[in-house]
Amino acid sequence: MAGKLWREAASLMVVGKAANVKARVARQDFQLLFLKRHEKMSFMPNSYVFPGGVIEPSDFSKDWLDVFKKCGYESSDLLKEFRNAAPPPDLYTNKPYPIIPEVGFRIGAIREAFEECGLLLTHHLPYRDLDQRELVKWQEIVHQDASQFVVMFQELGGCPALWSLHEWMTWLTPAHLGGRRFNTAFFITFMDKIPRIIADDKEVVDVKVISPLDIMKLWHNKSLLLPPPQVYEASRLLNFASYDELEIFARDRGKKGMDICFPVRISASNGMLACLPGDDLYPEAPDYAGQREPLVRPESVEELRETAKNLHRLEMKGAPPVAASMTAQPVPRPQGVFCRHDILYSYTALSNNQIIFRKTEPTIIFTGHYPIS
Repeated sequence: MAGKLWREAASLMVVGKAANVKARVARQDFQLLFLKRHEKMSFMPNSYVFPGGVIEPSDFSKDWLDVFKKCGYESSDLLKEFRNAAPPPDLYTNKPYPIIPEVGFRIGAIREAFEECGLLLTHHLPYRDLDQRELVKWQEIVHQDASQFVVMFQELGGCPALWSLHEWMTWLTPAHLGGRRFNTAFFITFMDKIPRIIADDKEVVDVKVISPLDIMKLWHNKSLLLPPPQVYEASRLLNFASYDELEIFARDRGKKGMDICFPVRISASNGMLACLPGDDLYPEAPDYAGQREPLVRPESVEELRETAKNLHRLEMKGAPPVAASMTAQPVPRPQGVFCRHDILYSYTALSNNQIIFRKTEPTIIFTGHYPIS
């Protein structure tokens, strides 16, 4: 289903320990890597996004089996390590490749990060041991031809650091937006320090290594553009007290599979909703193909919020979105986005320059107020 409607992609949320943490935001002792897309890009131009891009057939090449074998990993080891008991996401199905999708999509995420900003995640070939000129050379080669990524490891040794990537979420581009649509597997990885980043100056024109709070502050003040998935994910990360807490959660979460996040857009009288599974307005049979007429409600955004018991939505009144809210019971697999084991987070940006974050499981058990001005 998804393969016919979306191009398949992989994205990597890179989390690093913050070198200096201000006392006021000491709870934010980690940072995220964001890349600004070129203004001429057809999808999300000028937006700050996580590294990532479209997967390629070469990410599933049988040549990778020899690369991993030289590092001591048989194909059976990879299957045992990365295949879990949870139902697979749609983009993992119908993949007649010698490399299992759990490995191929990780390779794609690592390759895209290397192409876009020179970040190379490897095992048995430490990043610090690579000559900078050699790294830049291979970055350009792989950018021109994705199939050269496996060739690079054949020549230099080592293998992609699959074990450092934890499954996080699958985001599907909504219907009725026009243009390309993507089915994107989001992974998360952790580093003691995010190394020097080399923007390719083709797809990427700026780099930010920044805390979730600071990126949300810039977004709220309209100083930069963030696509809805980045708003949603950065907001969730704000509720973790520390790098260590987030890493522990991500390692455990990654063993339980990826859930699907398909926003359904609903026009209100004064704005737009992007409803997610579990929301009262989320349809029982979402229109993945965009074949039906767009959904329209006569009420305002505020009225639709006040009359709802279960909220899991982005509320948009211009740019940026004014609220991302969740008070809904997690939807059991396989119907929706969250498993019962997920910790749920919500975000609200208020007109009085405060951000309210709520953590729900499934009812509100944490509320924090953080000034952003």
